[in-house]
Amino acid sequence: MERALELLGLTIADPRHRSRLKEMTRLREALLDFFLGDNEFRSTEKSWRAYFYAFALAAAAQKSRPAGEG
Repeated sequence: MERALELLGLTIADPRHRSRLKEMTRLREALLDFFLGDNEFRSTEKSWRAYFYAFALAAAAQKSRPAGEG
């Protein structure tokens, strides 16, 4: 959890990701709520898997593209 929050903080601080700032800060808030808080967002393990699955698919698709196409 510590490492995930550290990486998320670095991503939030990176100016290249300004267009995603709102999503990244909300993600941090929801993660902290789920793991350390009262789970006010009512997150579940299943909902987290579904959220991150989309990113895993996108990363896999980008990785399989030939260099220069993406």
